[in-house]
Parts: sequence; C-alpha cells; structure tokens
Amino acid sequence: MAPEWFPVVIVIVAGLAISVGVMLPAVGQARAASRAIDSIARQPDEAGTISRNLFVGLAMIESLALYVLIVVLILLFANPLMAQLTAASQHGGPAVWFLAASVIGAAVAITGGTMLAAVGQGRVTGAALNAIAEQPGARDSVSTALFISLALLESLALYALIVALILLFANPLMTQILAG
Repeated sequence: MAPEWFPVVIVIVAGLAISVGVMLPAVGQARAASRAIDSIARQPDEAGTISRNLFVGLAMIESLALYVLIVVLILLFANPLMAQLTAASQHGGPAVWFLAASVIGAAVAITGGTMLAAVGQGRVTGAALNAIAEQPGARDSVSTALFISLALLESLALYALIVALILLFANPLMTQILAG
C-alpha cells in the first residue's frame, strides 16, 4: 500500500515553491519598474525607449515565475512520481523517501534557480533604464547590452527548469533504486 503522507508532501512542497518562487521575481519587477519611473521623470523624451526596455525586462522576469508555476502544476496535476509510488512502496521505505526527495529536489531546483536570476534581471533592467536616462545617446548600445544580459540570465533559470523536469520525469536514479 502506498503511504498516505506522500500527497501531503507534494501539496506542501508545491505551496512553498510557488509562494517563495514568486517573491524575488516580484522584487525584481518592482525594482525595474521603480527605476523606469525615476528614469522617465528625469528624461521624459526617452519615455518610449525606457518603457519598451522595461516591458522586455518585466516579461523576462515574469517568465521565471512562470517556470515555477509550470513545475508546481506538474506536481499537483500530472505528477509522474505518483505512478511510481506503488512500486516504490512495495520495494521498501528508501524508495518512497527517494520519491519524496525527488519532489523536494525539483521544487528547490526551480525555486532557487529562478529566484536569483529574477533579481539579476531586475537589477540589470533597472541599471539599463537608469543608464538611458543618464545618457540618452547610448540608448541603442544600452538596450543591446540589456537584451543580451536578460537572455543569459534566463538561460541560467532554464538549467534549473531542466533539472527539475529530469527529477520528475526521467530520474535515472529511481530506476536504479527500484532495480537494486
């Protein structure tokens, strides 16, 4: 029989992941938006460029929170580990604990991996908007540097997403535990 506590672990982990996983993206977005407001106040003629760069930055930061949401929805609605729970419980206690650790590991990977990338994206976006307000003539160069920086920071969060999905869908260690 499968342990009744396993779904409880999933619910708690999912709740913690989404609550923590959106905190720092919100901080990053607030930082970027406040810099945009300040920058537009200093250089109203650059409002269009500042706003466009802000919206790109906000969208990139938002996508990081979306990665967390995707993993949480998988945990709650399409958790592939639930299908392995019966086999794991028949195999013995360590296998069930390994499934629980996989759930926790996936949540930690995506939450931690997106939180700091979001703060970085917020800082970079805010700095770019500030730079455009200081030196409007450098808007094109600053925008290019911003977009490349945002993409590179996004790739770091994608690594975390990949690891979280591997832990949930293709965990090679689970096969070894069930076979051994």
